[in-house]
Amino acid sequence: VKAFTLFVTHYPPLCELEQVYPEHVSNFHMAFLLNEPDITTDAGDGEVQPEFITFLYQLTKAAAGRSYGLNVARLADVPDPILHTASHKARELENMVNARRKYKKLLSDLWSISDKSSLVKWLQSNS
Repeated sequence: VKAFTLFVTHYPPLCELEQVYPEHVSNFHMAFLLNEPDITTDAGDGEVQPEFITFLYQLTKAAAGRSYGLNVARLADVPDPILHTASHKARELENMVNARRKYKKLLSDLWSISDKSSLVKWLQSNS
């Protein structure tokens, strides 16, 4: 068969390979149920609490929308102070990645502008 499998908990650039090579690359994740809202909540004391999920042990086609590695760490009894620190750092990284994506899209949109009137419209919509 000569199958090659790469298992990662969450790595968005690898997910993009499915778009480039759909005949060779597929993304899957373990199905889950969120027991709380799909956001990381702030405990009020500056500490960030990871949400609780239930893994269903069912392989599902498609990439997961985000990483739930902190939930796996909780199942492995990683101490709460470490989970809180990791959750805070994960939120910082997610914000940084989202900002980069936003700026990349702005640059891509700007690069495709070919005339002055389109530039003026772009500037008005992005100010």
